[in-house]
Amino acid sequence: MLFPTFTFMLGFLPLTALVYFLLAKKSIPAARVWLVIASFVFYSWFNWSYSLILAASILINWFFAQCLYKKSSKIVLTLGIICNVLLLGYFKYYDFFVENINAVFGTSFLLKHILLPLGISFFTFQQISFLMMVNARQLAKRYTFGSYSLFVCFFPQLIAGPIVLPDEMMSQFDREENSKFNAENFAAGLYIFALGLGKKVLLADFFAEIADAGFAALAGNFFASWQTALAYTFQIYFDFSGYCDMAIGIGLLFNIRLPKNFDAPYRAENISDFWRRWHITLGRFLMSSIYIPLGGNRCGKLRTCWNLLVTFFISGLWHGASWLFVLWGMLHGFALVIHRVWSKFLGLKMPKLAAQLLTFFFVLLAWIPFRAANWSQAQALYLGMFHPASWQLPKVEVFNILLFIAGIFIIICLKPASDMKEKFRPTWVNALTATALIVVSMFFFVKYSPFIYFNF
Repeated sequence: MLFPTFTFMLGFLPLTALVYFLLAKKSIPAARVWLVIASFVFYSWFNWSYSLILAASILINWFFAQCLYKKSSKIVLTLGIICNVLLLGYFKYYDFFVENINAVFGTSFLLKHILLPLGISFFTFQQISFLMMVNARQLAKRYTFGSYSLFVCFFPQLIAGPIVLPDEMMSQFDREENSKFNAENFAAGLYIFALGLGKKVLLADFFAEIADAGFAALAGNFFASWQTALAYTFQIYFDFSGYCDMAIGIGLLFNIRLPKNFDAPYRAENISDFWRRWHITLGRFLMSSIYIPLGGNRCGKLRTCWNLLVTFFISGLWHGASWLFVLWGMLHGFALVIHRVWSKFLGLKMPKLAAQLLTFFFVLLAWIPFRAANWSQAQALYLGMFHPASWQLPKVEVFNILLFIAGIFIIICLKPASDMKEKFRPTWVNALTATALIVVSMFFFVKYSPFIYFNF
C-alpha cells in the first residue's frame, strides 16, 4: 500500500489509528496485536504472498533469538545470519547470480524472474541487527514476541526504513503512556506527514517526469543531459526525504518516535558528511555490522581504505542486483578513501562552499548509474554532459524553472521536517499549512508513483 493514496489516507490510516486507541483503553496487548495485523494488511496489499514471507522471517529469527537468549553462541548467530542472507539472496539476487554464471561460463541455467518482496532488505537487516545484539547481550531487556513482531513489521517503516534498533523501538511499544491518544503528538505527526506528502507528490513526482523523459530519450544534448541529471538528483532527494518525513509523522500518530534518517545531505561538506546525513540508519548498520567487524580504522591506513571499499561494495549490492548499483557503491567507496587520505592522512582542507559544491556534483554524477537502466544509458548521459553532440537549448518551460527554483530553495534554506517535531506547536498557521498541502497533494493522487526505495 502506498502512503499517497486515497485508500491509505482516507481508509487504512484513520481506521487503524481509531481501532488502536479504542482497543488500548481495554487491553494494550490487544492493541498491539491489532497494529501487527494492520501492518500485515498494509504489507500484503498488492500481493498476499508477501505476508507469508514476512511471517516466516519473523518466526525463524524469533527462534534463533530464543536460542541466543539462553546462551550466546557464535554458531547459532552465524546460522541465523546465514538464514537471513539466504532468504534475501534467493529473492533479490538469484537471477543476478544466474545471469552472471551464464555469461562467464556459457551455461544456460533458467532464470526464475522472482518477484522481489517489498522491503525485504530492510526487515532482513533489522532482524540481523537484533540477533547480533541478543548474542552480545546489548539489549536493555528481554522483549515479548508481540513487541518483536511489531518491531519488525510496524507499517510506517516496514518497506523503506528507517532500519531501527531493538531498544529504540520495542521499549516504546511497551510504554503504557504510548498507548493513549496524545493530541500534541497527533497534531505534530499530521504536520510532518503533510510536509513529506508535499515533497513526494508536489516535487519528487514532477522531477520524476523530467528525469524519466530525459533518460528515455538521450540524444547527446548538453543542456538536456544536465537537466536530466539534476532532475533525478532532486527527485531522489525529495522522494526519500518525503518518505522519511511521512514515516516519522505516522509514527508520531501512534506516539512512536522513529529515528532521524535524513538530514539535508546535499548541504554536506564532504562525502563522509553526506553519509552521516543520507539514509542515516543504513549507514549506522553498515558501520556497526560490516565496517567495524572488518577492523574499521584500527588496523592501519591501507586496511582502513580496504574496509571502506568492502563496506560500500556491499552497500551498492544491497541497493539492487545490478553491476550499476555496485558501480555506484564503489564510486562512493573510492570517494570516501580519497576524502580520508585528503583529510585524515594529509590533514588538508577546502573552503566550505567549494567543498559543498564538489560534494554535490560528485553525488549528482554518481546518481547516474544508480538510476540508469543499463550501462549504455548511463554512458549516453555522461557523454551528453561532458562530450555533447549538440548544444541546442531545450524548450524553456516556466513550470520546470519554478520547480527547480523551489527545489533549490528547500534544499539550501529549510530545516529538515524531522527537526521540527521537538519545536512544533499546534498553531492555526501550522494547521492551515498541513491542510493545504494534503488537499493540494490529493489532486495528484491519480498517478501511480511508488517510492524509489521501495525497490530495495
